[in-house]
Amino acid sequence: MSARVRSAADLLAPYLAVLEQKAPRPLTIAEMARLVGASRYDMKALRAGLEREVANRRVRRIGKTRYQWQRADQQRPAPRGRAARGGAAPSVLTGRYTRVRAGFGFVEPSGHTREGYGRDLLIPAGYEGGARHGDEVRVEIVRRDAHRRRTVGRIVAVTGRRHETVIGTLERHDRRWVLVPLNDLDPPLVLTGPPPAPQDENMVALARPTGGAERDLPAGILERVLGSPEDPEVQFLCITHEHGLRTEMPAAAVAEADGLPSDPSAHDQSGRRDLRALPFVTIDGETARDFDDAVCLEVQADGGARLWVAIADVAHYVRPESALDAEAAARGTSVYFPDRAIPMLPPQLSTGLCSLNPERERLVLVAELLYDRRGTRIATDLFRGVIRSRARMTYTEVAALLSATDTAELRARRTGLGEIMPMLQRMLALMRQLHQHRLRAGSLDLDLPDALIDLSDAGRSIGVRLEQRNDAHRLIEEFMLEANRAVAERLRERDIPLPYRIHEPPESDDLDELNQLLAPFGFAFEYDGRAEPRDVQRLLDRLQAHPLCRVLSRHVLRALRQARYSTVNVGHFGLAFPIYCHFTSPIRRYPDLLVHRQLQRVFDGEEDAARAAGERLGAASLHSSQAERTAIDAERAMLDLKKCEFMLDHLLEPEEGSVVSVTKAGLFVELDAYPIEGLVRIDDIAGDRWTFIERERALKGLRTRQRWRLGDRLVVEAVNVSLRRRQTDFGIVRKIETQARKKTPRTPRAPRR
Repeated sequence: MSARVRSAADLLAPYLAVLEQKAPRPLTIAEMARLVGASRYDMKALRAGLEREVANRRVRRIGKTRYQWQRADQQRPAPRGRAARGGAAPSVLTGRYTRVRAGFGFVEPSGHTREGYGRDLLIPAGYEGGARHGDEVRVEIVRRDAHRRRTVGRIVAVTGRRHETVIGTLERHDRRWVLVPLNDLDPPLVLTGPPPAPQDENMVALARPTGGAERDLPAGILERVLGSPEDPEVQFLCITHEHGLRTEMPAAAVAEADGLPSDPSAHDQSGRRDLRALPFVTIDGETARDFDDAVCLEVQADGGARLWVAIADVAHYVRPESALDAEAAARGTSVYFPDRAIPMLPPQLSTGLCSLNPERERLVLVAELLYDRRGTRIATDLFRGVIRSRARMTYTEVAALLSATDTAELRARRTGLGEIMPMLQRMLALMRQLHQHRLRAGSLDLDLPDALIDLSDAGRSIGVRLEQRNDAHRLIEEFMLEANRAVAERLRERDIPLPYRIHEPPESDDLDELNQLLAPFGFAFEYDGRAEPRDVQRLLDRLQAHPLCRVLSRHVLRALRQARYSTVNVGHFGLAFPIYCHFTSPIRRYPDLLVHRQLQRVFDGEEDAARAAGERLGAASLHSSQAERTAIDAERAMLDLKKCEFMLDHLLEPEEGSVVSVTKAGLFVELDAYPIEGLVRIDDIAGDRWTFIERERALKGLRTRQRWRLGDRLVVEAVNVSLRRRQTDFGIVRKIETQARKKTPRTPRAPRR
């Protein structure tokens, strides 16, 4: 060892000893120096040494300035190879390219290449190598920045186009026709073939890039004109094309579905427990057509309860390597829009044979859960069964039946339900027990309503409102959580691989950024090294009394990571569950179907085959996570479009709202009357020239020093609505002066030690 390396190690040794002694408390370099007794120290050398220990997995960096000693059972060997050590030797990965409007982009590594790359790869502008947004690509690593934990790459090949065609609006520029893509992450196409008809200007059309270029823009040939951007059918085609959704069911899958019976045969029911005498019911939304789950409850003599959660046995009909299975795997999930759905399975299954329709015999997998009088689960049994649902009930109906409201109509309905009514009342009591158990264990108490769109008969948006959640929603939610946990625990006990539903703790950098945002309001996210769900809930509880509670709580939740599927269990942070999976929706989620198959193999004594499926489950988990995110993006895009369509009829109408986000572009304002968000552009704010102050999340006037901040109350009006961009622009009518912001916010408390 050279003298230089030895001296660096000697310099760092006492600091590492202090870190180990104070573990798990994280320390800054200044705190370590004080504990070591060093009045002077080389900050640069110490930071470099600590970062080497971070790379070797002996030390963990918390945020940007603190370090924490890793216990021996947490330490892992550092990645091998020059690229892992930050060297120049390139590695090659594969993944999907996502471009942002600023010109650069990211690639999320896929498959086994994901190992060692906790974050997406940064693709600087000019390094995209001809890739378009959404393409599958091969990436060469250019450099790894250990300090910023960011890997920079260059796209060297496009392995799969997300779209062979481009959808956009036809515009005429001088003597040439241009297709302006609906997705503004794609460049315009100059049309070189036969021109469109004059009346097609501003219509939505489909074009195919030719690979050539015209006047510095890519060239393309018009394939067909779809129609007006206000036509609901055209809107549907635009969203599905943009997100690469599969809308046509292959003929082979349709043929398999057509060959299935409308009801299970006597042979199908043989060997199953007969639960047809039990009063099962389904509880779903008013517009639901596919019913995955049915529930039934029986009160025990000791005051406890026996709960049955019956889930449609989709795996009995959708066999591995069949055409139906291949299409379900490719889709990954059903997609739900305000006026229609794109089902994962053909209607013969999704709304027929596999849907637990009332008064129809159906094959199910059952989780039978036994609880004591305090609501603690004391026994679990999983098996195949056959049921006959007694009633198809809705959340609104059940909430009304369980409420204190007393009308002649409700009294008649309660009487007509017979034994189902007292069963619903006992379900309500069990739900409240389960909910309290979950919160005491640290689970987050999130009850966020979704936006709902009211449509006219022609499919146009005529109303936007928030869905009101009630006890019926919570009842089904708690029962499904219980069934999911029970199945995951049973398979884990038998060492059977499965696609877990995991939710990792938030990144320390995201929490540091959140604290920067919260500081002006007198709040801070306090945690010891590793954030816990209780830390999040504690902060959310503190925010409840603040006038800006709704706005600030939203930013807290945005700091959390997205849940995903993985065959490696790391627990579910938001639910505070050490183990969890999705079992209850096999009609609309492919991972649930995979869990059903693993459970079926256990029932059949084929545990070796179940264990051998692990590698295939890993690939399917990754694809299902990507499909889920795509579906969420598509559903959000359609909601945004329908909100804009609604605002077309409400231009220049003054409405009160709150600033929910401040960026370089301007102020994002959410209306009080409708769950609709719009942008007040920075250039449209009168009275001064404005600059964005990142640490304050505010716009500051260069002359007046006035600030526009998160939570400011405004009266705004819609001044421009773009269906193509799915964005509403607001203009400020006036500012509402409030006492919401204290003149001298208290100093935020430091993170707990």
